[in-house]
Amino acid sequence: MSSTLTQQDLLSLAIQVIERYNGEIRMGKAKSYRNKKRSKGGNIQNLEVATKAMEVLRTVGNQEAFYFYEAIDKPTGEVARNLSDFLDRVRSVKSESLAFHLQRRDFQNWVQKILGDSELARELGGISASNSGDIRMKIQETVENRIRELKGSSATVMVAENSAVLLPSS
Repeated sequence: MSSTLTQQDLLSLAIQVIERYNGEIRMGKAKSYRNKKRSKGGNIQNLEVATKAMEVLRTVGNQEAFYFYEAIDKPTGEVARNLSDFLDRVRSVKSESLAFHLQRRDFQNWVQKILGDSELARELGGISASNSGDIRMKIQETVENRIRELKGSSATVMVAENSAVLLPSS
């Protein structure tokens, strides 16, 4: 029997599994799986990477969404609730809006604080707002590459009765 889980369900399940592997349960199977994965060079960090990708790629609510502005008190009406939305808006908003947010470090702060992706935040922080012709292309390439990388971090969740196991994909 298979059922479709939403991204939020998978994130929640993955977090529960990681918490259990971090010592919150004492099941023999979980313990032997943990040791087996470590002996092959894998570790619990692999599970955390998959969970992190799901967290960063998730869709946030209106309160955590990114609202684009051209200047203070001048909203564009464009909103991003996840990285894919963000990429779409970067492609379409005026370059003045991109420069405005880069100078204020708004993109970097949203990605870091709301989506929890310090790596992408650091990369966005390295883009200069002074060369307005390249801003859109640089932001676009940076976000596209990160989305591709995150989507490559996947995992298989095996669920049986009251237990779940998260297996990192190779």
